[in-house]
Amino acid sequence: MDYRKYILQESIGFKIANTGRLVINRLNKNFKDNNYPVTNEQWSIMIRLWEEDGLTQHQLALLTGKDQPSVSRLINNMVKRDLVKRVPHPVDGRTNLIFLTSEGKKMQIGLIEQAQKTIEQISEGIPKEELDVFLSVLDKVNNNLK
Repeated sequence: MDYRKYILQESIGFKIANTGRLVINRLNKNFKDNNYPVTNEQWSIMIRLWEEDGLTQHQLALLTGKDQPSVSRLINNMVKRDLVKRVPHPVDGRTNLIFLTSEGKKMQIGLIEQAQKTIEQISEGIPKEELDVFLSVLDKVNNNLK
């Protein structure tokens, strides 16, 4: 490929990154507009804890694809907002388990509704068949990058 014909705005990487940013912005806006004081990053932690409460920070980092320091900062902020709490691990004293608080649990249905609303907004006007192909191609791109 001739490097002189490269146009950033037409590249797959640019389009994926730009679209990802727009999706995150929309999700954050939907949360904020509906009085949920949660960011997309905090949401990614909360949804994993709704699936299985009492995970370690290391497990949360793996499940969310974030590095440990980022997860630690997110959890610190979430503790301050009374969304999660740290509980010492019963066997490994060096580790804490992260649990949702009652406040964090109360937000589950509303936050999931906002996530579903966001999906509806971003896929509006796209036939199911095209969306299925798009998601299949994204899966292939992800596998190529692993």
